[in-house]
Amino acid sequence: MNETLIQQQVEQLKFKIIQKVRHRTLHKYTGEPDVCEDRLFFLLLPFLNGEQWTDEHEQAGIAVAIIYSALSAHDQIKESNASSKSQQLTVLAGDYYSGMYYQILAKQSNIALIRSLSNGIIEISEKKASVYDQLHRTFNEWMSTIVSIESLSIEQFYQHYQFEQYIPYMRQALFIQRIVYELDLYKDGKSSRFQEALIESAHALGYASSLGTLLETVCKEGIAHLNKDIGASTLLTSPVKEYLYQMINTSINKNAVVLKER
Repeated sequence: MNETLIQQQVEQLKFKIIQKVRHRTLHKYTGEPDVCEDRLFFLLLPFLNGEQWTDEHEQAGIAVAIIYSALSAHDQIKESNASSKSQQLTVLAGDYYSGMYYQILAKQSNIALIRSLSNGIIEISEKKASVYDQLHRTFNEWMSTIVSIESLSIEQFYQHYQFEQYIPYMRQALFIQRIVYELDLYKDGKSSRFQEALIESAHALGYASSLGTLLETVCKEGIAHLNKDIGASTLLTSPVKEYLYQMINTSINKNAVVLKER
């Protein structure tokens, strides 16, 4: 399977997910669900790399992708205007997507995966809520929090189907993509709850003047480490390696834009 076919598989899965959760009223007021193609690639990674793949695997992957859509919808609620019609429907969209993931897995009687993912959703929600409290956390603790938020449900999917060997690549790549997202916000003069929570630990590491410099360093180190792991891998096929390299190079290019425009 070459890189073009890999991209086609990702796009086909995205189309199936959007069709699965499409609701006329919700679509009118909230738009398409947030479906990240990088996550879809990692949900398909075992299949793309030649592992045995069944309809059960695909349906479970769709369910996991919908979980992230639900979490993203709830993240879009604005504290200052949560009573508007569009905001209320965004809440409903998140609840609707949550129900869809459960329905998909319940139809398969996949109770063990439902239990695992449900516990994972609780953990992700707790970690997202942690940026609002006043408890001190070290920089490494915040980095671990981001890794869990970005990758825990996919990790549970891998573990359920004995695809654990793919976890390190997935965790590193999705972590890098999140840091790139934060760098993009920084470039645009915007902030996030995550960045606000990081300021104290950044100061402790000597980055008092620029949180962006710290995030930039983390991004570069993560990209270098992942590129090294991909190159040394005997697990990944050549097309999968090339697709991953392209994904990471896109992150490098984004990071270069941040450096140039800041």
